[in-house]
Parts: sequence; C-alpha cells; structure tokens
Amino acid sequence: MNLNLRDILYASPAFAFAIPTFPVMIFLPALYTENLGFEVGKVGLFLFLAKIIDIFTDPLVGWINDKKIISRKFLIIIGSLISGFSLCKLFLIKEIPYEAYLLVWIGLLYFGWTVFQIPYLSIGYDLEESYYFRTKLSATREAFVLIGLFSSLCIPMLLQINNVELAEYLVKIALTSGFFGIFFLCFFVTDKENRKKNVELRSTFRKINSNSRLKKFLLVWFVNSFANVLPMILFSFYVTYVLGGDDYDRQKTLFFYFLFAILGVPFWTQLSKKTDKVKAWSISLISSAIFFIFVIFLSPGDLFFFVIISCVTGLCLGADLIIPPSIQADMTDLHKQKHRQDISGILFSLITGINKFSFAIGSIFVFGMLGVLGFSADKQVEENSKQFIIFSYALLPIILKITSFYILRNVKSSKQDLINIQKKIK
Repeated sequence: MNLNLRDILYASPAFAFAIPTFPVMIFLPALYTENLGFEVGKVGLFLFLAKIIDIFTDPLVGWINDKKIISRKFLIIIGSLISGFSLCKLFLIKEIPYEAYLLVWIGLLYFGWTVFQIPYLSIGYDLEESYYFRTKLSATREAFVLIGLFSSLCIPMLLQINNVELAEYLVKIALTSGFFGIFFLCFFVTDKENRKKNVELRSTFRKINSNSRLKKFLLVWFVNSFANVLPMILFSFYVTYVLGGDDYDRQKTLFFYFLFAILGVPFWTQLSKKTDKVKAWSISLISSAIFFIFVIFLSPGDLFFFVIISCVTGLCLGADLIIPPSIQADMTDLHKQKHRQDISGILFSLITGINKFSFAIGSIFVFGMLGVLGFSADKQVEENSKQFIIFSYALLPIILKITSFYILRNVKSSKQDLINIQKKIK
C-alpha cells in the first residue's frame, strides 16, 4: 500500500475524536455553568475526579494492549462505542437529572477515549520505524485532529449558533465520521502485532524508572502539557471577562488559532527533518512563550490583537502535537533495545496519562481558585478574579513553556541515535 494512503487511512479516526475534544475541554465548563446553572466549584471538582480516575486506567489499558489479551482493533471499537454514547449523554440534554451526572458521563467519556487512544497510538508505532517518517505519520494523524477541531469551529461561525445548538451538530458529526474512520482503520490498516506477550507491570515500571532519558522527556511533556492546559480551560473566561468578547469572538479566535496550527504541521515536520525533533520542538516552545507575553498587556476590546497573537501561538501548537509522539516512538525503541521488551502501549499510556494529570491539576487549580475568589458567571466579575484569570491564562503558561525549553535541552533524540538503537534491536 502507498505510504501516503496508509497514513491517511490510519489517521482518519483522529478526525472524529477531535470533533468533541474542543467542546469538552473549552465549552463544557461554560455550558454547565452558564446554561445549566451548575456551580463553578463543582464543575472543577468533577472534572478533577474524572481525570484522576482516568489517569489510573491508562497503564491498565496499556498493559492489556501489550499483553494482547484483546486485539488492538477490538479495543479501538469498544472505546469508540463508549465514547459515542457518553458524548450523547453529556451534550444532548436540557437539564441535569442528578447531582453526579457530569462526573459519571465525563468519566465514561474519558475512559472510552483511553480505550481507543492507547491501542491506536500503539498501532501507529508498529507501522513506521524511520526517524523522519515517524514524524510524518504523527503529522498526518495530528493534521486530522486539527482539521477536526477546525471543522468544529466552522459550524458555529457559518450558522451563527450558540454553544447548546453547537453541541448537537458536533455530536452527530463525530458519530458519523467516527463510524467511517474506524471502518477504514480496522479493514485497511494492518495490525502487525498479534502474539500474546508476558508483560509484568511491576518489573516493567522498574525498568522504565531506570531510563533517565525517558524520564527527562516525560518531565518536559508534563510541564508543557500543564502550560497548554491552563489557556484551554480559561479561554472562554478570558475572552468574555477580560477582553469583553462573546461567543462569536471565541469562535473566531479559535478558528484562526487552529487554522494556523494546521498550517504549522508541514513546517514543523520539515524543520524536524532538517534539524532534529528536539531542536524543532525547542524552537516552538520558546517562540510560543515570547509571543504569548503580549497577551498580558491586552485590555477590554483588544480582540483584534488577541487574534494576531493566537495565529502565531497556533502555529507553534503544531510542533506540540506532532513531535512529542514521534519522540516517544523513538523512546519505545530505546526501551526495546535496553530491555528486549516491546511495551509501546504502556509507554504511550504514560504520555496520555500525564496529559490527563496536567488537565486534572489545571482544573482543580483554576476552578478551585475561582470558587475561593467568589467568581460567578451570573454576576459582575470582580477585579481579583480578572487578575487571577490573566495570571493563569498568560503569565504562568509562559513560565512553564520556558521551563520546558530548558529541560528539553538535556533530551537526546537524533536520527543517527535512532539508527544505532534499531541496529542493536535487530
């Protein structure tokens, strides 16, 4: 099969799973607080608890994936069904039927995503061994993610609909495109690994703990994930209560943000080929930090300048999406070379678990502090709440991006290094 066609067929489900990602991470808190009358503190607590539970399912699903107890494609189908049903329960409602409703269904949605994502990434690892083509495969997958996010923004901009109406459209698109994407993946992309394996969790994590290069990479991933999570959580609040924007302003800004992220994917892919993955990602991190500084100085009404800044930082997002999974694939080869153990599922579960942990910490921090400060969506927002939103949305992520940049300098991931590792494996 042609490599480009293979990459497209493999990446196609990512579109469907990206469609609801944006509403869940950015609009869900606003939907439940502003439209359904839920307390902001409870939203933060439920998101935090759901993420904490979800974090512990990642290594379990990774272990099941690596032991081949269930085939990877069957796991993907199960995860897709759970995700689709949970989406309907979360967004297609008029009122909250019971207190823990959000906790139950967001928890099941996260679990479904995990059951899909880890075997999906693991299949991707087995598809490609080349240093550059791994990044290209990752870029194709993340391009579908960004196109999904971008598409979810085009609908409200074209139809001029609010968040509640938007949810119904996006759920239907996610379910339809998900059916076709999973079909293409399961029937046209080869799953190379089918043998059952003996993988013992305790000894495996001891081996992982002895890998200093992997631990440095995971630390960068955590710090940078936390830097990205804070603006995601606070985006709606920042645009509304600091810049004085509305739903249309949110949608327009995110439209350009993800448009430039899509445009950035081929740029970062080629830059990582001409330099290496670490250098390309480092350039992205420091560039994002520098340009995001200007957000601190914006005032109510400065929406045009905010869009300009979002275009530049959106360009940098492309590197955050495509390069780390490619580096993690190289780290999987390093583990295989050192310990003669193929645990791609567990290793990819680490980056998905860290991403979720950063979101959990971000949620409890942001919504907890807003609760302490007396923030409420249905009344005048006080100055101390605005200052906290500005600090957490802009200043803190800048500090975290710079920290990630400095830690990343000590991570090694070059083409020659991977060639040497793979020679030893074979």
